[in-house]
Amino acid sequence: MTFDERVQALSYLDLTPRQTSFLVTVALHSGFCLRRQFAVFADVEYGKNVRNFMDRLVLRGLARSLTFDVNRGLVYHVHAREIYGAIGQEDNRNRRATSPALVARKLMLLDFVLSQSADEWFATEQDKVALFGSRYRIAPAHMPRRIYVAKDVRTQPAARHFIDKFPIFLTGQPPAPSIVHFACLVTEPNVQSFTRFLWDHRGLFTRLPAWAVDLICPPATVDLRAFTSAFEAFVTGASRPPAITATGGGDDVRWYFRTRRAVEANDVNSLSVKDIDRFHRTRRHFVGALFESLYAEWLSDGDDAIARFVRPHSPQLKAAGRLITHELPFTYSQFGKLPGVA
Repeated sequence: MTFDERVQALSYLDLTPRQTSFLVTVALHSGFCLRRQFAVFADVEYGKNVRNFMDRLVLRGLARSLTFDVNRGLVYHVHAREIYGAIGQEDNRNRRATSPALVARKLMLLDFVLSQSADEWFATEQDKVALFGSRYRIAPAHMPRRIYVAKDVRTQPAARHFIDKFPIFLTGQPPAPSIVHFACLVTEPNVQSFTRFLWDHRGLFTRLPAWAVDLICPPATVDLRAFTSAFEAFVTGASRPPAITATGGGDDVRWYFRTRRAVEANDVNSLSVKDIDRFHRTRRHFVGALFESLYAEWLSDGDDAIARFVRPHSPQLKAAGRLITHELPFTYSQFGKLPGVA
């Protein structure tokens, strides 16, 4: 469903178009919101009309109000199953109650979404997979995903894509290609998770004509210079993929890929009991977006694909990407000393 189709699906609520659009935006991107966020979205003064709208959502059972700090305003959780069902997201986790730390992260992401002028937003797994599959002809194997391993080696592992749930959006004017923006929220100084985010998205970065990473953080939380350095190291080839480094090199990866190909071809009779045991162990280790993309490349290019990963190298980007940093103008201290850190 498109955004406009989702807004139309909620027309039965008899709200104004801006109010309905705000509900859809909250449901897709966070599930939680503040009064000031609706005021920004609707471009209205913070006051009685804003309070009345949010309070009506609570009275109608569409949202619940939450207090995290008696000295701060209410937080509203849009949780009604009927809203998510109508927009094709009945199982969306934004419906669920969660910890104060994760509520803070969701509000940070919504603040970012409301601050951007974008042509299109993509918030859900289905929408993102459709974007890259249909518009850019990129196979799912090259999208960030996590593989959930089954006990039976012959059972195809289940895959979930874009599990970080960060929004993606497009900007740009024709005839230039649209720039695909990948949002990434950071709430602690360590750059390791950011580096992993970059490598997890490598399969997309190397196939897109124009892209950017939008790094988001609450005020005075991280040293943005360290993240800028990590990004430059990634795009210039000065860093190594953490997943390959952690596994000790390419020999085990080659063995795993060859064995996996045999298993997927149902050629398990050629494997010994020792091989099967080793495959169980390694399959639990070689998981994640990077390995799935690498496996797809290995099926096409053979061991040359692995050789490109076991030494410092350029990620062979189709187009140079940009890093855009955003320090949010709001504090989230009502959610704890380290807001957004689960």
